[in-house]
Amino acid sequence: MLCKRFLNWGVALSLALAAVPGAAAEVETRDLIIRDTTGSLPAVTFDRLATKVESTLADVLRFWSADTRTREWGKIVVEIEKPLPKAVSSVFLWGKDKGKRVRIVRVYGGGEYPHQLAHKLTSAVYPNPDKLIRNMMGEASEKRFGNPVSFPMCGFKTDEWVMALLQIGAYIPLAKIGAEHEDWGMKMQNGVPQVMDRARQHASYAEAGSFGEFLVETYGTVKMKQFNQLSSKTPRPWQETFGSPLEKLEADWLGALKSKYQGKEDRVERLAKLLQKSPANACNAAQDMAK
Repeated sequence: MLCKRFLNWGVALSLALAAVPGAAAEVETRDLIIRDTTGSLPAVTFDRLATKVESTLADVLRFWSADTRTREWGKIVVEIEKPLPKAVSSVFLWGKDKGKRVRIVRVYGGGEYPHQLAHKLTSAVYPNPDKLIRNMMGEASEKRFGNPVSFPMCGFKTDEWVMALLQIGAYIPLAKIGAEHEDWGMKMQNGVPQVMDRARQHASYAEAGSFGEFLVETYGTVKMKQFNQLSSKTPRPWQETFGSPLEKLEADWLGALKSKYQGKEDRVERLAKLLQKSPANACNAAQDMAK
């Protein structure tokens, strides 16, 4: 069921717009503007997606004890797009809506269970320019409230992917994962991040997700929010926030993973074989296995 503010007028609006060929359905809540940019979604499908978006944002805000800062940045615009040719995903970016600079989350496919929706809504709530920080926090949300088949989990755990990367010698030290898209095997094209090196992209995202989860579980969400806030003045303030340099935090994380998976390597072995066979297609293969 949609919440009352949807039921009062949002559903009627989406139904009316969906009845007009080519019209884009749209609903607005206190924190969100949700829009079908395709102009082709059935009203029932759009309403279910709108409900999913709103409930996911509520979960994210509750987990992080956060607000959407709409007074400062306006409402988050969620655009339901047609699926990408080779991927099901969501992206976060700053853009223009009715002449104003706004936060935009674009959802590309996934039906009623969008991939990376929780992740990218978290990025909209905490829009840090450092991609590592965004992804550490985003994946903590996706693990809890998102689609477990979405990238970079791909039906498994980011911890398991990291162990597989270590096993085959493809692990990337965190200090070598920079803040920009190019450091993650990606680049911006027409306002949307495009993948140039899928193996590096997957490794970087999986490591960020696993390491971010370690920090959340070890130090809590308050420390993670403090880390995000302090990073506006000091790039990646590991010592200031967590009391240890990155090298120590990374060693503690990897040590905890190795201890956790000692004697439980079967799933890791499966992922290692997928990475060795085709690192660029390992996620797709894992998703097929998870179905």
